[in-house]
Amino acid sequence: GLYEVLHRIFDPRPQILLEGCASGGNRFDLGMLCLAPQIWASDDTDPIERLEIQDGLFSLYPQSTVGAHISAAPHAQTLRTTPMSTRTNVSFFGAFGIELDLDRLKPIEVKELRETVAWYKQHRKAFQFGCFRRNRTEKDALCWQAGDGDETLCGLFHKLIPAGPEIEWLSV
Repeated sequence: GLYEVLHRIFDPRPQILLEGCASGGNRFDLGMLCLAPQIWASDDTDPIERLEIQDGLFSLYPQSTVGAHISAAPHAQTLRTTPMSTRTNVSFFGAFGIELDLDRLKPIEVKELRETVAWYKQHRKAFQFGCFRRNRTEKDALCWQAGDGDETLCGLFHKLIPAGPEIEWLSV
């Protein structure tokens, strides 16, 4: 009956975006995407943890459907501190958003965030709606590519960094 109720609420109001949630109600299914075209995959916003979460979801769902936000560091779930660049780069591959208290940022972080958002807006089409590919590298790294024909963007992410990493080659 949930689909019926949601159709009654949202069909007459197409301008309202309903974001579903994977946890609790287990509502991350293809039927729900007809009503909630964006779904929050996990309350875990630590970008290193999100690598596995998003990588698994991208096997079944387009990146435009998976909410991926920049959150504060240290992260509430893991207490891990990651640079703003890591948080933003992981969030680019998904429905990009920001969920942190902007008043708590340092002026240099606000400047970096402004520049990041402006850059993302220029490349949003490729990230959210482009063809998505995974290129496997080492066991502790993920390589994601998104492209729309005009451009291809690539992210190389390490989950664990060894003290003396070897040279990496990225093949296309």
